[in-house]
Amino acid sequence: MQTARSLLPSVAGPGSVTACRFVLTAEISSIYKRHGRVRKIHNLLFVPDLEAAARLNARLAAIGNIESDGRPILGLDARNLLEILLEQAPEGFLVPAHIWTPWFSLFGSKSGFDSIEECFDDLSSHVFALETGLSSDPDMNRRVSALDRFALISNSDCHSPGKLGREANIFDTDFNFFAMRDSLKAPGRGFLGTLEFFPEEGKYHYDGHRKCQICLDPLATRQQHGICPVCQRPLTIGVMYRVLELADRQAPFYPDGAPGFNSMIPLSEILGEILGQGSATKGVMEQYWRMITRFGSEFALMLHTPIEEIRARSSPVLAEAVDRIRKGRVIRKSGYDGEFGVITVFEAGELAEVRGQHGLFAEQAVRGRKQKADRQALPIFSRPAEPVVVEPATTESGLNPEQTVAVTCDEPMILVQAGPGTGKTHTLIARLARLLAEGGIAPTRVAAITFTNRAATELADRLARQVGAMAEPVFVGTFHAFCLHWLRQQRPGLVVVGEENRRLLLRTLFSEADRHGFAALQKEIVDYFLERAVGATEPAPTAAVRCYLEGLTGRNAIDLQAVIPFFVREFKGDAEFRRQVTGQVSHLFVDEFQDLNSSQYELVRLLAANAKIFAIGDPDQAIYGFRGSSPRFFYDFQEEFRARRITLTRNYRSGVAILAAASAVIDHNPTPDHQPRLPLVPRQDLVGGGEYYWAASVQAEAEFVVRRIEELVGGISHFSINTGRGGDQPGRSGFSFRDIAVLYRSSRQAQALCEALTRRGIPLQVVGVPPFYMQDEVKPLYFWLRAAAASELAMTAADYLDFLRDLSGIGATSLQRLEASLPLGDIPDFFQQAGRIELSAAARKILLDVEAELDEARQQMAQHGVVPFLSRLLAGLDINPALPEVARFLDLVGSFGRDLGALARYLQRNAGGTVYDDQAETVALMTLHAAKGLEFPAVFITGLEEGVLPWRVPGRGAAGEGDIEEERRLFYVGLTRAREFVALTGAATRPIFAQRSQQQPSRFLAEIPAALFTRVSPDGPRRKNPAAVQLKLF
Repeated sequence: MQTARSLLPSVAGPGSVTACRFVLTAEISSIYKRHGRVRKIHNLLFVPDLEAAARLNARLAAIGNIESDGRPILGLDARNLLEILLEQAPEGFLVPAHIWTPWFSLFGSKSGFDSIEECFDDLSSHVFALETGLSSDPDMNRRVSALDRFALISNSDCHSPGKLGREANIFDTDFNFFAMRDSLKAPGRGFLGTLEFFPEEGKYHYDGHRKCQICLDPLATRQQHGICPVCQRPLTIGVMYRVLELADRQAPFYPDGAPGFNSMIPLSEILGEILGQGSATKGVMEQYWRMITRFGSEFALMLHTPIEEIRARSSPVLAEAVDRIRKGRVIRKSGYDGEFGVITVFEAGELAEVRGQHGLFAEQAVRGRKQKADRQALPIFSRPAEPVVVEPATTESGLNPEQTVAVTCDEPMILVQAGPGTGKTHTLIARLARLLAEGGIAPTRVAAITFTNRAATELADRLARQVGAMAEPVFVGTFHAFCLHWLRQQRPGLVVVGEENRRLLLRTLFSEADRHGFAALQKEIVDYFLERAVGATEPAPTAAVRCYLEGLTGRNAIDLQAVIPFFVREFKGDAEFRRQVTGQVSHLFVDEFQDLNSSQYELVRLLAANAKIFAIGDPDQAIYGFRGSSPRFFYDFQEEFRARRITLTRNYRSGVAILAAASAVIDHNPTPDHQPRLPLVPRQDLVGGGEYYWAASVQAEAEFVVRRIEELVGGISHFSINTGRGGDQPGRSGFSFRDIAVLYRSSRQAQALCEALTRRGIPLQVVGVPPFYMQDEVKPLYFWLRAAAASELAMTAADYLDFLRDLSGIGATSLQRLEASLPLGDIPDFFQQAGRIELSAAARKILLDVEAELDEARQQMAQHGVVPFLSRLLAGLDINPALPEVARFLDLVGSFGRDLGALARYLQRNAGGTVYDDQAETVALMTLHAAKGLEFPAVFITGLEEGVLPWRVPGRGAAGEGDIEEERRLFYVGLTRAREFVALTGAATRPIFAQRSQQQPSRFLAEIPAALFTRVSPDGPRRKNPAAVQLKLF
């Protein structure tokens, strides 16, 4: 906004240079994973005007934080960044920045690519210019024939006005954005060349280790096999080495008319060398301004003024220096591993006599010197072969011996205890596939039950990939879906009442209840169903509950929480219903068996009378006791049905140290059958590691998490590298953002973590929270899209009423009449049914108008896409299009194109709480419960404090032993989400319910052997690894 207020569009004609012109640019840091490797690429974006910049900003703001100073960090593929630029600012262009820098560049040795096409894929033709960076020059780049088609530009790292022009681009064209762009597209037609540093001055020209003070040229690095001779760790490979890896020429090649370049040393540095003083000292600056006044400008002196004129008008010493620089006869001490190189003109001692006897303007010329040899001729390198990764051995079927037993066992009742990372889902699918392949059982008689829709979708997809069309008739779904499948055959049209429709029905049945009374009614209903799911006998309903149940019956409806108990009751009491179900279910597979509650276990018991059961789970991962689940059913099933118990212990996920820590923790929980646990066996050569940090406050805890994340991704900026927060961290780099999860016991812990990550510009996703589009500013757009897609994704009465509440003209009385008269459940013909209800004339007209508008909207969206329609709708709904949430929503909508149905399904699926997106290049923040079933290379578990983990509700006293055991299982689940790295953190003070509480470390920390995890001191070094230290810039 400040830029927009300060600048005016350029309207002057060609050749008018009366004012300083600015080109709108931004540098974006993309950190993401592509082709199995973490990539860190900096790209420059150029746009022609402020309107294009605003469109681009709106789109990028929907993806991540672009308000951080300097260089925003996005978990966005560089190819997709280019695509967004072409969509939002088609006249703009993208230039990969400092393309050879090791850490953050297109060809960087640490995290870059080997070709333009590998990075930008199908959009590679839209890239026509490359920025060489301080550590390379055109001569180096022109040894790579793949770069022949590109213009090579140079820009200053101008952190202050004095740095402007140290590297620059020279044009001879019209003075506007489009002429500049077009001349870069066709070098030689207006783009004349660049002014450059000598590349050896760049911080990454040669290879080395700054900490070890080792600097090596590429040949020496090759002889050392890339290993530092001092610390025996990999060297930071510099630009020259990397150029030689990709070069296919022994010398640079320039076609006729190709732009040239000049290498320079800043005048202040030349004068400082001649005078023997620092370049910013008073004496040097006096001479500097004297030369500028005399010759017009630094460029005029260094590039154009004849040497004899310099000698006559200033000094033979300065003239000799300029002459040597123009001819490239300088002394080069190459930079390496973040240390700037040094370029000088004169040999040591060469100036002593002149300075001592004659001063700067001595008439005596400097005595002759031998010309320094040209830059060392270095051969083309072949790239070292990638190491071969040996996968753990399995049988030909892809199963280990224990999994094979589980898949091939012929017992009718099988109970598999599958520890974390042991291939539970793989084993379940393999057994299902084997059963279907044998052909003795009709697929329609096979049912697989999971606990979440996400898990059911994954299981169904994986089964289909393995057995093809045979998977289609198999029932795969949740317990609720299974029960409803059969109940609706008995009672067609049965309506399921979820949370929204429950509120709607309660408002109809208890219209006189105030807000507090209504909340109490809801709690009474929920408590009744929870007790019914947990208890051995059905609880007696209160008067309010009985009224609600009667209201459901009269509407052919069933509460979602009553589906399973109702199925069990029908199964027991209705012989015909029981015959139908048992006749069609001969094989039942149950996933996550440890999470069953009493109703679910009763359902399995009833089906086990006629069906074969394959149950799989892990009682040590039972974490849903708050909703009635209990691991005791796992053991009851084995005892009651004499099930064959098979244990999977070969862990394919976590490193040795992580598994040892997790096992030590869970061993403090007793087993109901009093049998010792079989230890998890690591099946990969991964040690893994962990550390523990006790912070002074939640803010300090969050800052520690941010610091470690920077290390894990190898630094997110050059500042990270230069301050030891990334880069050369042994065993602590090579991760992408999506490899990292931050877990916590309560969602209240997320705020401080989100603030710290956002401040540092690290992209993140918070899982399980209401999505941004359910906020008041954007919610009307959500309901408009849902209503427009109602023919593909039915809406309930509650949905339509929420939609109508955002429209002006429909009053409270009309809404109450609609609530009382509309049926529960999906309403495919809402407007027809609403038209038969007695409403005011104004309300009727609004409904007719909305129906017509929705019909028109569907046609417009089918022809032109969803975004144009929504953009026009904003004014009618009085929604500010400049709101970040609105821009973000339009970006989300745009990714679905014209597919309104797919968009509506996505929005509905996430409306209750955001679902983890495993493709997003973001750090994931979620509760420990939400992390169940996921895995990450690196995991942070925060809030390891008494009262937080283990959780204790304030005011309820100490937690019982059963509660502690479940909290320990929850911690165990968190630990076993990690593959390579775990960090445990806690805070000495934490705000809990608006009170600042003094916290004590969690008892679970004492259960981890001290030798396994490193304790990190807030003020001193870590015990095992040297602390990252502040490094010198020069």
